[in-house]
Amino acid sequence: MLLLLGAFFFGIASCGGYVWHKELFRVVSIAMWLLAVLVPSTLLSSWKRKLGFAAAMPVAYAVFESAVSTFYPGPPASIAEFGEFFLQAMEYGPCR
Repeated sequence: MLLLLGAFFFGIASCGGYVWHKELFRVVSIAMWLLAVLVPSTLLSSWKRKLGFAAAMPVAYAVFESAVSTFYPGPPASIAEFGEFFLQAMEYGPCR
């Protein structure tokens, strides 16, 4: 949940804010990601699930941040423009 909230915040405010905000978020999210993978859990009981989770979280963050960043500074005019902005954000980062 924290990861998606961070992706939303950094996607919608992709060109603003302080650098230390994103750095602090990265440190906290990596620590939580490691805890989720290393601490025994009923949801992530096998190493197969843990590896899937470990791979899915960074990908989900990048996709969600890129999708949200298409709405900064204003919403796209069409689905085609959304797709164009989304692909640009995936390739070059959310600040366009």
